[in-house]
Amino acid sequence: MNIIDAIKDQNLFRPFLEDGKGKLSTWSNWMVALRFLYGLPITKSIQLIEQCTGRKKLSPNGFDTALFLTGRRSGKSRIAAVIGAFEAALSGREKLLAKGEIGMVAILAPTQKQGRIVKEYLRAIFDATPMLQNEVVRETQWGFELANGVRVEILVGDYRSIRGYTLLACIVDEICFFGLDAESKVKSDTELIRAIRPSLATIKGRLICISSPYAKKGWAYNQWKRYFGNDSGSVLVWNCPSRTMNPLLPQSVVDEAMAEDLQAAKSEYLGEFRDDVCIFLPREVVESVVVKNRFELLPRPQTFYYAFTDVSGGRNDDAGLGIAHKEDKVIIDFVKRYKPPHSPYDVIKSMCDELRRFGIRTVTGDNYSAEFVAQAFQSNGIIYNKSKLSKSELFLELLPRLCSGEIELLDNEILINQLSTLERRTRSGGRDIIDKPQGGHDDVANVVAGVSTIASKPTIRAGAIKARTTRRRFAFS
Repeated sequence: MNIIDAIKDQNLFRPFLEDGKGKLSTWSNWMVALRFLYGLPITKSIQLIEQCTGRKKLSPNGFDTALFLTGRRSGKSRIAAVIGAFEAALSGREKLLAKGEIGMVAILAPTQKQGRIVKEYLRAIFDATPMLQNEVVRETQWGFELANGVRVEILVGDYRSIRGYTLLACIVDEICFFGLDAESKVKSDTELIRAIRPSLATIKGRLICISSPYAKKGWAYNQWKRYFGNDSGSVLVWNCPSRTMNPLLPQSVVDEAMAEDLQAAKSEYLGEFRDDVCIFLPREVVESVVVKNRFELLPRPQTFYYAFTDVSGGRNDDAGLGIAHKEDKVIIDFVKRYKPPHSPYDVIKSMCDELRRFGIRTVTGDNYSAEFVAQAFQSNGIIYNKSKLSKSELFLELLPRLCSGEIELLDNEILINQLSTLERRTRSGGRDIIDKPQGGHDDVANVVAGVSTIASKPTIRAGAIKARTTRRRFAFS
């Protein structure tokens, strides 16, 4: 049985996909895409295939690797669940396994929220008919074990759980957004695909990646550049707007989004990579100035230290503190991240304890609730100064130091990830903004950028400098 037959079968996937009238018509374009993917006969819709793939020739043998780049609300997560259920329960690939070999269909999502969405779709598929219900032997927190011995696992933000398994298929949902969240254990979609491929190699399992397009970087963008419109390409790239795959999506929703933010709407609904987003710092540049196995430096006598803080409200965002000193280079001595939820008062008190440990009496930070923050630091004996530079300007100040090697960073994975996922976005008038990616964090990166900028500015110290406690400084920050 092929996947199209399974979708049309009332005892299999049809109840999951059909509308209130028992029709599958709204999924017709997705079924064309699946026919092309699996090498099934296609007699119509040649124009749709050319529009969505750029190919003028059909491939009769199907594809082992596919990338579906469609917009939001196009039904891609539901199709990901359908492909996963088919490959696990109906494809027969488990027959290719050696004795004792455990087969898995892995469905990877960048966040727990996205993973839960796919898990619920899979449960709905297996609950749709008695025939599919009987295939499930056991349900786990993040997957299912089937009667044929195959496991279906939803893996969130990581790939290490698949080691030791043979993958019958791997479906990656929202691949363009892997590595953007600070909590992610995956640095990029490129690293993710590199780790997955060996587990697929034994039985030539399919790799299916589905996502809304995002920035012009990484594996997904490179596949689009290389294979879209390539008649002889070995990878299927299917790229189109949301409404091409889901005609029920109101045009008014797309129009409203276009009016609010043109570039974002092009990515979210028209299936286009964003022209206004690009990578700010390649990871290799960041790693080149990291001192391996240096996680923190202890305070030293007769050393003048600088500090920068990023204080949050404590409900959703991290807070951060960075401490550095200047030699021939800017040396980052200390970085601490304060995860939410937390009390801003308790965090500021903890920061002040660290500042006193380094003999620091003045700290600089951004303009977030400046009066409250200044009073909280003052009550703990620390003077708080507002930075004259915005976060984006601080990142731009940091760039030449990183590129020229004029800074030494701590071996802090959160810091490295945050710096290497920063994005440069072009705004109206050609002004560039440096900011965290969608759903990401930049608090630790911000304090390092801030403290390195302060430490690099000319400093005038008045009076004799015999005791550190008598020093006064005027930092132009």
